[in-house]
Amino acid sequence: MNPWFSPGFSRVRHRNTQREKKDFNNSTDHLLSNTHLYINMKSALIHVLFLLCATCVFGDADIVETVSAIEGESVTLLSNFTKIQKDDEIEWRLNEKHIAVISGGSITTNGAFRDGLQLDKQTGDLKITNIRTTDSGEYKLNIKNTRGSSVQTFSVKVETDPRSDGVTVVSVTEGDSVILHPDTEILKDDEILWRFREKYDIAKIKKDEDIISTFDDIADGIFRHRLHLNHQTGNLIISDITSKTSGLYEVDIKRRKHIIQKSFNVTITDKQDILSVNEGVDVTLGSGVTELHRDDRVQWRFEHEVVAKVNKTAGIVITFDDVLDGRFRGRLQLDNQTGSLIITHTRTTDSGLYYLDITSDRHVILRKFVLSVCDSCRFPDYVTLICPAFGVAVGILLVACGVSHCRRRRFKQVPRRVIKRSSI
Repeated sequence: MNPWFSPGFSRVRHRNTQREKKDFNNSTDHLLSNTHLYINMKSALIHVLFLLCATCVFGDADIVETVSAIEGESVTLLSNFTKIQKDDEIEWRLNEKHIAVISGGSITTNGAFRDGLQLDKQTGDLKITNIRTTDSGEYKLNIKNTRGSSVQTFSVKVETDPRSDGVTVVSVTEGDSVILHPDTEILKDDEILWRFREKYDIAKIKKDEDIISTFDDIADGIFRHRLHLNHQTGNLIISDITSKTSGLYEVDIKRRKHIIQKSFNVTITDKQDILSVNEGVDVTLGSGVTELHRDDRVQWRFEHEVVAKVNKTAGIVITFDDVLDGRFRGRLQLDNQTGSLIITHTRTTDSGLYYLDITSDRHVILRKFVLSVCDSCRFPDYVTLICPAFGVAVGILLVACGVSHCRRRRFKQVPRRVIKRSSI
């Protein structure tokens, strides 16, 4: 019998054929499944790329930019356009109420567009100057053109401050140093720009590019070697203040979609309190304020040592009377209402310079006190020489007045003699 035509071989061949057919069908199904998966992935990829392109062109949709400001500051809401095109239509709304529209190169506004609002015709940015609590709300920027449309949303919250006029006043003595605080957390994408008298750029921080610069050669070099910038806080330190470096300082804190502007007015005062007391007498170094506000922070220094602090927000009132080998131990007191420092039972070792710093979001007060404590205070030598001379002069003047008065009385008491002439 031919083995190729045996029944057993036929069964084996049949089984192999069935297996090959099944494998082929499985391969075909797998290929079709992969094809469908590829098509679905391609569609999804195209959709994602479309969304990315739309985001690049129109900005981040459905992302709300949160903006916090203090009453009196300036805030700029950015459109992220460098230049508006002819077919672009820009519309700003506040709490769904129409504010302004830029269309065809012209700007139209309505009653809600108050004097403090400024719309950049070239970029579409909206600037709110001297911001108020009534400016809080949801701002929406609608952008329409032939390529599509998009919406950007800004949630603006303005905190009230009854003392706010938009400018933080800083009073210092000529020759002192001053620190201007932006009072905000510096984020990795932030850009900080400090200006002097609105026209001189004096310092800059751009964290994503590792730029930390001071421009102390501007304005004829009045800031040379006097500017220092803290790259972590953005604080600007100006040393050896003079009349030339006093005036208006502004800082712009630029973030991804908005800019916050703060202003500081640095003034120079000639006031320097000089106190002279006898040893053992209590002395009060006055803060110059009638009542501390809730966000005031007070610090007293003797020479370079901190001797007392007040933090109204944290409820801290503390004296450090153990510093300097405990020379003030048990003799320092703080007035919780005014921040004044009281030194009881003064000693000659208490003589020296005392510095007061009062800082808050709205003002900075810097004062200097010169305290002289002596065992038996007396006038200087020149006063001792002048006093006797002054006494002699007063004595002579009194004697002269007395003589004159006596003469006048005698003159009044002598009767007038009348001489009668006899006729011849």
